[in-house]
Amino acid sequence: METMEQSPLAAAAVYSPQDHDKVAAINKWLQQHDKPRAWLGKKAAIPNGTLSQIMSGKYVSSPSKQLDLMVGVLHMEAARMKDGTPGYHRGSVHKLMEAVFDRMRKHQSIGVVTGYVGVGKTRFGKEYRASHPMTLFVETNPNMTPGVLLSELLAQLNVAEPVGLDRKFREICRVVKGTHYLLVVDEAERLSSSAMEYLRRIHDIAEVGVVLTGTEKLTALIKRSHGQFDQVRSRVGMWPMTIECITRDDADEIVRKVLAAADGAAQDAELSDGVLNALWAYCEGSARVLVEALLPALRDYATQGQAMTEQLVHSVAQTVLFMVPRSTKGGAV
Repeated sequence: METMEQSPLAAAAVYSPQDHDKVAAINKWLQQHDKPRAWLGKKAAIPNGTLSQIMSGKYVSSPSKQLDLMVGVLHMEAARMKDGTPGYHRGSVHKLMEAVFDRMRKHQSIGVVTGYVGVGKTRFGKEYRASHPMTLFVETNPNMTPGVLLSELLAQLNVAEPVGLDRKFREICRVVKGTHYLLVVDEAERLSSSAMEYLRRIHDIAEVGVVLTGTEKLTALIKRSHGQFDQVRSRVGMWPMTIECITRDDADEIVRKVLAAADGAAQDAELSDGVLNALWAYCEGSARVLVEALLPALRDYATQGQAMTEQLVHSVAQTVLFMVPRSTKGGAV
């Protein structure tokens, strides 16, 4: 068993010069990127106490294995920063969802936002929570039960969890009542019917805003008159039409931002309509396909000094990602 207290001399004896260099490099990286040690511990699956000892030079055993793991994590993160994932784009989906979220918070009502898979609903929810501290954002699991839902809310509120569903429910109501909290449930169609009822009752008793986001399946569950969620439906104050895709303007702006930052490609250059048309033909309104597949591949395989052309987009999409155009716009190779 490792001891928590140990002689600095004993610890120093097991650190090689390379270990000390890695500790210094890791600390420098965390400082430059404004990341806490706890973030690295989670990424590397190293307990915070152990990581703190290693980084403080007090670990009693050789830290080489753990340091190599941490360095590997940082290398991966550096690679991800250079790939095609752009900074968050405040486009049409953002503006629509922000209007619903802000209004439901202000008027303490229930809002529903539905959209096809990949349009950016979850990403917006996370961005909104990061910029609005009094936001509880729950990502559901399949058939989420009331107990799991209430426990998640209590954890985000940093409140001790009492025993029993009723006590959990009443504690949440007590804490959020009279506040400007907004409760957001992502993929709300996965909630069990009883969990949905608890959410409705929190809204009624605590008088706080609630937003349900999900796919078009959520519409089928709630919007049906005289269905099992009729009481939820009757309280909905804002329900835009289902978001089917990001706009073409959104897609073009994301592409420009990402490829303008790529080394040796499109730097300070205007992308041709052919390039933009080809990318749209493969993603056809899916932000996820564009951000998580097409653009990373282009930056990994096609930006080493090459001019960005329509032909290059087709080549990477088809030979690297094995994709076929979702629409005929943009042509084919």
